[in-house]
Parts: sequence; C-alpha cells; structure tokens
Amino acid sequence: MAKGADSPSIPPLWAQELLNAIDPPTITLPHYEYEQLLDSQGSFIIDQSDMAQRSFYFGPQQITALRKHLPPHLSTCSSFELITACIWKCRTLSLRLNPKDTVRLSCIINARGKRMDDLCLPLGFYGNALGVPTIVSTVELVCASPLGYGVELVRKNKAQMGKEYMQSLAHFLVIRGRPPPPMAWNVFIVSDNRHTGLGEFDVGWGRPVYAGLARAVHVISFYVRENNQEEEFRILVPICLPRMCLERFEQELKRMILEHVDDVSK
Repeated sequence: MAKGADSPSIPPLWAQELLNAIDPPTITLPHYEYEQLLDSQGSFIIDQSDMAQRSFYFGPQQITALRKHLPPHLSTCSSFELITACIWKCRTLSLRLNPKDTVRLSCIINARGKRMDDLCLPLGFYGNALGVPTIVSTVELVCASPLGYGVELVRKNKAQMGKEYMQSLAHFLVIRGRPPPPMAWNVFIVSDNRHTGLGEFDVGWGRPVYAGLARAVHVISFYVRENNQEEEFRILVPICLPRMCLERFEQELKRMILEHVDDVSK
C-alpha cells in the first residue's frame, strides 16, 4: 500500500477461535518451556553486569565441516538442525554447569505453513500462531555426546509442533495461567528469522541490505541472513553470554569446525 496499492495483497483474517482451548481443557503434552528447573549450584542465575555480545558466521565451508561430525543417517539434516545442535553444545560447554543439571532447548516455531496442515490456519490469519516446543537433557549428555545426539534432539523437538501441541498449549495456559518463561543459563531459545519475509519487504526503495535482529536477547538467539543482497545466503547467529563464557564458546566452536575444515578444503 506504501507503493500505491488500494488494499493488501492478502486480506487479513481474524479467526482466533481456531486456536482456542476447548471445554474441558486437557493438557496432553509436557510443556517444559514454562516449567522452572532446579539449579543445584545457583549457577543458572543471569548476572547482567558482565555480559558480552558476538555474532558467529556459518557459511558453506562451516556447514560442510560440521556435517563431517554426523553419522550417515543424519547427513541430510537441515542447516537449522545442524547449527542449533552445534551452538547448544558449545554454549553448554562454555557455561561449565554441573554435569547432572538439566538443560533446556526451545525452538520458536510458526504454526502456519505446509508443515502444519493439520492446523489448517487460513491464508491471512494474523493472530499469534507461534509455539515454543522444548526438549530437555542433562549437561553431561549434551557435552559428552557426539554432535548427532543434539541433531536428533532438535529434530525430535521440531516434530512436536502441530495441532496437538498448539491445543495442549492453549489448555495449559487456561489451566495454569501464563507464567513468565524461565530466563536462566540452563535455557537456550532459538528463532530462525531467515524466512520471515523481511528480506523481501519493499516499500519503494528496493530490498533492505540487512533484515533481522542485530543482537541476541539474553538466552534467545535469532538466526539471520548475513547479507540480504547476496545470492548465497550465509547465516549469522548472535550469542549473548557472560564475557568469560563467550570466550570459551568461541574456542569450542572453532575446535568443532576446524576439526574437519581441512577435509572440506581438499
């Protein structure tokens, strides 16, 4: 409409009743995203006095090097699954939490689209249709297991998203209310913003050079395109950690990538 159109190309549709809870509400799935996890050493508390931000780059060479860590049956995993498993492991290693403590990975996922056919949200639906399915493991397992372990968990987590999850979440919020999501170091939340359409948003001046969030928000990282003008979309992942942990994170990430980077260049 900024470019002269009289109406939106897709008419907006308010159909929030499609995601309403039914009576009686029944929680059919665990919702770890809203549960508080016990901390054995008080090491989960976020101290904002010494925080640091840095963005990490994942291009074709880095992705190929990381795939070398995977068994054959996982070799075709998505870049999201691969990067998320890699960052979760490096992040957990850098925090040096108690090996027996529980860690949590949450993926912010859109309930629209072809993957969500069982929800049948109509074109133009503009209500809140995001879910945050969550998987849990222990510090020991995430740190000591091969990268494929994390990839399998990310896949399992994504597979939760669907009609049953969204209905169970609606029922959970009716029964338990809307508790604030836990914000502690044992929690890691990721959101893939590469396909939101912001990169194609043109109000008459052409496509934006950059489209997406510029930094992480505590325990939440947003995957964005490094440069919206390039044909080959490379990925930037902003990370927020205590300064010393961020240095360790970078070392762990370099070690994981460089272990197989020579094989990629040959």
